Amino acid sequence: MKIRYLLVVLLALATFSCNRGGDSDFVAGPFVPSVTSPIKVRIVDVSNDTHKVHDVDVIGLLWNGMEDSLKRRGMLWRSQMGGKPYLIEARVVYFKKGNMAGRLLPYVGDTVLSVKCELKDGDQRSLATIETKHKFSFGSNTMTRAAWRKLFDEVSEEVITEAVRKL
Repeated sequence: MKIRYLLVVLLALATFSCNRGGDSDFVAGPFVPSVTSPIKVRIVDVSNDTHKVHDVDVIGLLWNGMEDSLKRRGMLWRSQMGGKPYLIEARVVYFKKGNMAGRLLPYVGDTVLSVKCELKDGDQRSLATIETKHKFSFGSNTMTRAAWRKLFDEVSEEVITEAVRKL
């Protein structure tokens, strides 16, 4: 009987002693990149060339992912900066949302994203074409919930990494 009470007290102590993300002393301010670069890039267009309407905002996810990647590098151009930035136009060529349950079987619930981007200089001259395709399938991120979100982040990061290499 005493052991039960001891276990209940220890369980309660363990449960209530954990930090549940309450108030903290950290105050979030505006985003300030830790790195700045003399090279500035502006995303001018992202389009959906899949000719399908998805229940996921493919344009917004890709646009925001690329902007976030540029911010982390200190390369995102803002209108108050002036000058002629490099330009990126992106197109979602193929997207399949897939699902976690389907990825438990080969070739059934694959999550796929294929993107084609055009890197241009400030005078609209094409500098490079960047194509990338990522896929989460059986054995690869099989148990990832909302894998399509993670896929957009990975593709966005790869596109910007390739663009930086081409500059």
